[in-house]
Amino acid sequence: LFFWLPKFVLAAVVLNSVIPLVALGEAMHLWRVKRNDFLLWVVAFLGTLFLGVLEGILVAVSLSLIIVIYESVRPQLTILWRIPGTTIYRNMKQESSGSFIPNIFICRIGSSLYFANAQYVK
Repeated sequence: LFFWLPKFVLAAVVLNSVIPLVALGEAMHLWRVKRNDFLLWVVAFLGTLFLGVLEGILVAVSLSLIIVIYESVRPQLTILWRIPGTTIYRNMKQESSGSFIPNIFICRIGSSLYFANAQYVK
C-alpha cells in the first residue's frame, strides 16, 4: 500500500501523526509550576527522539532518580514564629506579623529525617 508513495509523503504522514503527541501546553505548565519536572520532560523527549525509546526512557528514569535523591537529601526547612496573642505558629516568610520566643528556635522539616539529610538539617 505504501510502497509506491514517495518518501516525502510518508514523512509528512509520520510528522502529522507525531505533532499532536508533543504536549507543549503541558511543558509550559511544568515550566511555570516546577522547573525540575520540566527538565525531566525535555530530557525524556529529546532522549527518546535522538537515542531511541528504551535508551531515552532509561536516561529519563535515571535523571528522575537523581532528582528524587537530591530533593530527599535537601529537605525544605521552614522557620516558624508565633502569631501574637495566639498559640499558632506560622512560616515567617508567609506571615508578616509575628514574634520569636526568646532562646527558642522552631524549625519545621519538610520531609522525614534520616541519615542522608541529617547533616544538611544540622
